[in-house]
Amino acid sequence: MRLSPHDPQIVNAQAAMASAHFLAGRYTEASRWAELAVLEQPNHFIATCVVAASGALGGRPKEAQKAMAHLRELDPTLRLYNLKDLFPIRRAEDFLRWEEGMRMAGLPD
Repeated sequence: MRLSPHDPQIVNAQAAMASAHFLAGRYTEASRWAELAVLEQPNHFIATCVVAASGALGGRPKEAQKAMAHLRELDPTLRLYNLKDLFPIRRAEDFLRWEEGMRMAGLPD
């Protein structure tokens, strides 16, 4: 990212960094990277999901709920029951944390 800071695809690298920080349990860093991606591309689905889940688990419920409201606009069919289809996270404990963050942010069953 430092070598090509104006790359139009940098948003995907930012979202990947956000996801990695989320999976490592660093919710503040995850939010920071995800928010950069969302600033670059407001409808970036993965980055918005990371904002919601990391905000909820990181103690920022208003941020999490706002991101969840935006996610529900982007995909009204998004629910806890179909979360696994959208995000095939390999390790069960990682998926459970992801699911819990999304639940806390307001994702319905």
